[in-house]
Amino acid sequence: MWEEDPRWQQANYRLLVSAVAIGVVGGFVVALWSGDWQPYQVFLEVLGVIVAALCVYAALVWTVGHLALKLWNVVKKLRHKHDDA
Repeated sequence: MWEEDPRWQQANYRLLVSAVAIGVVGGFVVALWSGDWQPYQVFLEVLGVIVAALCVYAALVWTVGHLALKLWNVVKKLRHKHDDA
């Protein structure tokens, strides 16, 4: 499927990084030119909240995966002990 094509994924990643970079640099230039820093500050806060949410999500996914792996290993050990008896 086209979603799994690495070229499509890389293009989306480049688009996202470009959009964020243009927003950060462009927002800074506009704020510097206009002297109104409030919209730029709000943009940076929203960007920070999105990055923090992604980090929390990644930590939760890692934790669930790690706990599932540990549980699987415990179940395998118990099953192996039960088969030996």
